[in-house]
Amino acid sequence: MLDTLILTVHILTASFWIGGMLFMVLALSPYVRKLPEDLSVKSYQEVGRRYSFWGTVIGLPLLFLTGLYNMNVMGVTWEDFFNFANDYAATLHHKVHLFLLTVILASIHDFYIGPRSHINRKFRITARIIGILNLILGIFIIYLAAKLRYGG
Repeated sequence: MLDTLILTVHILTASFWIGGMLFMVLALSPYVRKLPEDLSVKSYQEVGRRYSFWGTVIGLPLLFLTGLYNMNVMGVTWEDFFNFANDYAATLHHKVHLFLLTVILASIHDFYIGPRSHINRKFRITARIIGILNLILGIFIIYLAAKLRYGG
């Protein structure tokens, strides 16, 4: 029962993380770009702050912890993980490395570039590029998760 609960939390948190990024790209951005610049900047800043708290500060550590637990449930040892002992461990290894890259990019985006995106065009474009890159990485991580479901 606990294993299922923790896997559910992991999937819900991943859904929130990716869903939030998709919402930003597909729904919020097209709408906010049509607003006057001062309101556009204010809207992005406010939504970004809120999403950063729930997505990055709460969500990413929760994904990491529940992921470690799930790794243990699946019987992958640290030795397996670092030695690519089987297809499952190898895919998991790649998934974790992409996740760590996502954490780094999200931290740079959410705590440095994003809050400064109102300063100039360079920050705005950099924030957009990092955000889209993180979305692509997140989608690929979900692909690897699906691959794990079928044995790696």
